[in-house]
Amino acid sequence: MRTRPLLNAAGLAAAGLGAYATLVEPRWLQTTRTKIHVPTLHPDLEGFRVALLTDLHAGAGTPLSLVRRAARMAMRERPDLVALTGDFAADDARGFEAVLDALSPLSAPCGVWAVPGNHDYAVGIGRWRRDVAAHPGVEDLTNRAVMRKVGAARLCVAGVDDWSCGDPSLAQLPPPEARDFTLLLAHDPDQAEKARRAYDRVDLIVSGHTHGGQVRLPLVGAVLNAAEHDDLYEEGLRRRPWTQVYVSRGVGTVHLPVRFLCRPEVAILELTATSRPPRR
Repeated sequence: MRTRPLLNAAGLAAAGLGAYATLVEPRWLQTTRTKIHVPTLHPDLEGFRVALLTDLHAGAGTPLSLVRRAARMAMRERPDLVALTGDFAADDARGFEAVLDALSPLSAPCGVWAVPGNHDYAVGIGRWRRDVAAHPGVEDLTNRAVMRKVGAARLCVAGVDDWSCGDPSLAQLPPPEARDFTLLLAHDPDQAEKARRAYDRVDLIVSGHTHGGQVRLPLVGAVLNAAEHDDLYEEGLRRRPWTQVYVSRGVGTVHLPVRFLCRPEVAILELTATSRPPRR
């Protein structure tokens, strides 16, 4: 009978997929490079590079060695700015010193900026704020904005608190006429649906939260998506009428240390005024 060999083959295939999804892909970091097309971009921001690291979830499921490797990969790209958009540690972590130490290689001319995610609230948002404040290289950008000159260009870098657990606010943005480009750090891409008004409109939102689903199936996509607007925000670049949103797949895993067809990501975003290539 052929039934037993077929069952054995199926069992071996399932075991192989399980091993791949737990032992290989969660550690198989990928550097993705995406051009952000902005027709009105100031000439001095042409080629400006943002490194985005998010959803580290450092702990038993995501070793600190992976976080260190992600930081080194980001620095090899020579970013002009580094964005850290939340969920730094696993829920059972005692604090954030270890993961912040693993991120110490990060530096950029326009700063290394951080906002919290919902899992940072689970660990303790007071501890997150204290540990970030004590770190020499990472600055807390929660619910505030800073201005940076890049040549003659006026770059506004803003950040908001977590969408679901915090109190996100864009009230402190400078007037639109005072900024040539505005970058917003937000853990949850749903924040984009709030940034519609002329005063608080931004040019690019960088986020995480969804993990790209962690497990993706052919023709189906993400099995689970934590975003409220899961039909809009899953992973990668999404263009909305009033902004653009980049959703990173993140570095770590949550709930289960599993990834399938959804590699962990170090995202490098490059601003350009050149037009997008036509769709084929």
